[in-house]
Amino acid sequence: MRHITLKLSAVLVLAAILVLAYHVYKEQSRPFQEMPKTVANFAGFNTEGEKAEYYFERGAVTLIVLSASWCPACIAEMPILKRLHKDYSPKGFKILMISEDDNIKVAARFKKMQAMPWTVIHWNYDLMNALGNPRVLPVSYLVDGNDDIVNISAGIIDEKKMRSNIERILK
Repeated sequence: MRHITLKLSAVLVLAAILVLAYHVYKEQSRPFQEMPKTVANFAGFNTEGEKAEYYFERGAVTLIVLSASWCPACIAEMPILKRLHKDYSPKGFKILMISEDDNIKVAARFKKMQAMPWTVIHWNYDLMNALGNPRVLPVSYLVDGNDDIVNISAGIIDEKKMRSNIERILK
C-alpha cells in the first residue's frame, strides 16, 4: 500500500512540475507583455552618456527600433534604416534606436562602426516595459506625431510596407 501511495505521490508531483513548466514556457513565449497603442515617455542614456528621453523626439514621425550589435538580423536591417533615414529625415522623420547591448560602450562602438546618424539609447527595464517588453530583436515601432503607434514590426523591416506607412503618416 505504501509503495502505491509513493508512486501516486511521485506522479502527482511530476504532473504539477509539468503544468508549472508549461505555464512558464507559455508566459515566456509571448512576444509582448501588453501591446502598447501609444508611446509613453521613457528615458535612458544615449551613446554619449547623456540622459535622453523619447519626448526629445516627440511630435515627429518616429521609428523606434530595438536592436543590438550581436543580432545578425539587426545588422542585416541597417541598410534599410539608413535608406529610410536618408529619404525621409528631410521631411521630419526620425529614427530612435534602443540598444540592447550589454553596455553603453558597446552600443557606442556599434553606432560608430555602422555610421548611424540617429540617436541611440541604451536599454533599461522601465524603457522596455514602456514598449511592451518585446522578447524579439529587431522590433520596430512606427509612431506618428501624436505618439500613437501605427505599426509594430518584429523581425527585419519590410522596406516597401514601411515606406508606404511612413509616406501615409507624413502627409
